Amino acid sequence: MNHSIDYIYRSVIQNLESGVLVINNEGIILIVNPSALKHLNIKSDVLSPGENIFNHTELYPFAEIYKELLEKQEPISRRKITLDTEKETILGLTSSLIIEETKIMGAVFLFTDLTQIKKLQHEAEINKQLAHIGTLTASIVHEFRNPLGVISGMTEFLMQKMADKPEIVNNLKLILKETEQLNVLVNQFLSFAKPQDIFIHKETTEFVIEKAITICSHIIKKYSATIEIDTIPKKLQFIFADADKLSTAIANLIRNAIEVQLEQDKKWVRISIDSDNEYIIIRVEDEGPGLPAKIKKHELLKPFFTMKKGGTGLGLSIVQRIVMGHHGWVNFHNRQPKGAIFEIGIPLKPEIDFQDTQSPKSIT
Repeated sequence: MNHSIDYIYRSVIQNLESGVLVINNEGIILIVNPSALKHLNIKSDVLSPGENIFNHTELYPFAEIYKELLEKQEPISRRKITLDTEKETILGLTSSLIIEETKIMGAVFLFTDLTQIKKLQHEAEINKQLAHIGTLTASIVHEFRNPLGVISGMTEFLMQKMADKPEIVNNLKLILKETEQLNVLVNQFLSFAKPQDIFIHKETTEFVIEKAITICSHIIKKYSATIEIDTIPKKLQFIFADADKLSTAIANLIRNAIEVQLEQDKKWVRISIDSDNEYIIIRVEDEGPGLPAKIKKHELLKPFFTMKKGGTGLGLSIVQRIVMGHHGWVNFHNRQPKGAIFEIGIPLKPEIDFQDTQSPKSIT
């Protein structure tokens, strides 16, 4: 009878959707179920019975929580912990000591993956912010565009009138270029506030990259930036995406990479294409000052947050919204010896029926 009950207990643990990890009083793993392996994304030779949680950096959060349990002698309930893996994983964890007759025998950890839930909550927060500023932004854009149109029109008129005076024409050309740059900023505000329709098509990756560079041609030329494009691997030469929107997102990353290097003599940006078998990864690197060590992803991608003097804080938020519309992800980290790397992950295969792409997916 006891053997039967023990079998049922183990069967329940093995089939739980939540991850289960049981250790003895020395930190040695006694029980680990399949869901734990899935949620933690850790190799089975590390997360397996007989291994000690204190001997593996991947299990550091569990070691720290076990120390806290021993110190406070109280269960931990609904604790949010973040695992430092290739893709940031957020877990919701409950843990308690296993005690028999006042003797501590070990601890049990019960946890589930909250990453997707947090992602959805973050997207909802962005949409909530957009709802508040949408109307205001539209009116501001309207007020800006009218005088910008007048300035551009009068500048072009004066260029024709002063065609025989090269020095004046050159100054007028500078005014016209700067007006165009202001128009880019105005369009950023509008792109941020209004809903965007994502049309998924099969397109060449090279076309998307070239289009992004064309969008940035003004700032590239203005600051004599060097744009280095790595050879695109043959298997990644096609991408399922909205070419217009995705090229805008990449252009924002390129523009950002150039702007963080304004105080340097050399402005260098490299664009490369990679894959992790699920996503096609578009990587933009720079040789700027890099990112602060303690910066959080949600902070850097937050609307109106900027570390650049005079920055709007909209570029990376727009990137995130466009990539979200493609069911992708945005990541960033520092590069060696200096600079930063921003990555966009776009699914290798679209999550919607390719034949139905005439019906756009609207992101708000």
